[in-house]
Amino acid sequence: MKMKLQNNKLKVHVGRTLEGTLFEIAFLVLAILVWAVIVWLMSRAPETVPTHFNVAGKADAWGSPSTILFTCIVTTVVGACLLLAAYFPHTVNLPVEVKTPRQVALVIRMVRVMALELLLLTLALAFISLGSSIGHESGSVAPVLIVVGLLLLTCVVFTVLVSRAKS
Repeated sequence: MKMKLQNNKLKVHVGRTLEGTLFEIAFLVLAILVWAVIVWLMSRAPETVPTHFNVAGKADAWGSPSTILFTCIVTTVVGACLLLAAYFPHTVNLPVEVKTPRQVALVIRMVRVMALELLLLTLALAFISLGSSIGHESGSVAPVLIVVGLLLLTCVVFTVLVSRAKS
């Protein structure tokens, strides 16, 4: 990792690392598994599936399975973009100024962890909508809320770690 100050802003060049490669392999394997489940659920889904749930976990909007497919594609693409952002950590917006190599390493790890969590969100969204339409009783939107909470917790924890790693 090479760091330099350019126009009073930190620029970082991140090269290939074992950790990065492992995260990318894990993302690819998890993406394949998640999309295999989505394809399996889509093949069994009726023409109309729940697309929105209220706080009680009851479906209150309906649409075609492609609506959910679009949402799953977007979350997967955003996860892949986060993996890409790990190579450009100076572009990640945090409420903490990042100046040291340790801080940069934490930012890189944060976006990689969040990329994997977005795949879990993709799976949760598909299972809640498509799974409930083919007879799997979800009963609540808890899986989605848990993953969103996990994403927020990751942001908070890593922001605190970056803030404390000033030296």
